[in-house]
Amino acid sequence: MACAPASNSAAAQPAATSTASACPIDSFDVFIERFGREIAFQELTTADPLVVERYDTAAEPEPRRVVADVALADVVWPVMPRLDLVGGSGRTYDIAAVADGRIEVQVRTPDTSDQQRYVFGKSPCWQLQRVVDESI
Repeated sequence: MACAPASNSAAAQPAATSTASACPIDSFDVFIERFGREIAFQELTTADPLVVERYDTAAEPEPRRVVADVALADVVWPVMPRLDLVGGSGRTYDIAAVADGRIEVQVRTPDTSDQQRYVFGKSPCWQLQRVVDESI
């Protein structure tokens, strides 16, 4: 089942409403709370492959960015820390909408390079599509 964008025509409204309910959670705030605490839900709502960006700190002459498509079977779970526990570890998080309709969750340790961005988009329902680890 897929979530389809609603049409403006009155005739299409019943179909769009029943199709939209195929997404288990439409509200991102509700989605991210569940995503953060349930590994099984993370597995169901993560893109396959997941795009992972990170720095190769062993590269010479300086660290370089590496981008890889990671098969869902090779993703290490949990893929994102529990946001309700982040503050207890000295880390913080921010949630921000980006121009293309996606939402980014940034988890970081202040005053360090320890910073990760988790990029979520609707395809057709909310899913994690990219992880960007900016730690060096």
